[in-house]
Amino acid sequence: MSDVLTAPVKIKIITTITQQDTEPEKFELWSEGTIMQKKDQIYLRYEEVQEDQHRNTTLRFGQKDAVIIRNGDIKMRMPFVLGQARKGHYNSNYGQIPIVTLTKEMKFEPSESIQNGRFYVQYELLVGEQSVGDYCLELNYTEGN
Repeated sequence: MSDVLTAPVKIKIITTITQQDTEPEKFELWSEGTIMQKKDQIYLRYEEVQEDQHRNTTLRFGQKDAVIIRNGDIKMRMPFVLGQARKGHYNSNYGQIPIVTLTKEMKFEPSESIQNGRFYVQYELLVGEQSVGDYCLELNYTEGN
């Protein structure tokens, strides 16, 4: 048996954004993708489609760190290490914008099966040294077809 397992999954993504002096905004997205386990790291790959934008997203995570990589209409790299600020980048029509994530909470709750679990990260996002808000990202994944 190889040390790499791959399986189809259904993914529910809940993003909550809280900006200063505003009510939290909650977004929910469903997607299908694949999950792969390589040693103690999980790789979730899925496509996000919002309005006319398509993004291929890879989320790599374990117990200590995580990174979101997006390709497509939007390119982005956003790293997470609990209790630390990490530099990433976001490519927009205006060029590459440096971003910083300050990870406040991160949980990975696997189940017996590779195809079921939950990943949660809460972080502050800084663009140009200015906070643009607190973000909560929760991914619940279950066995796909």
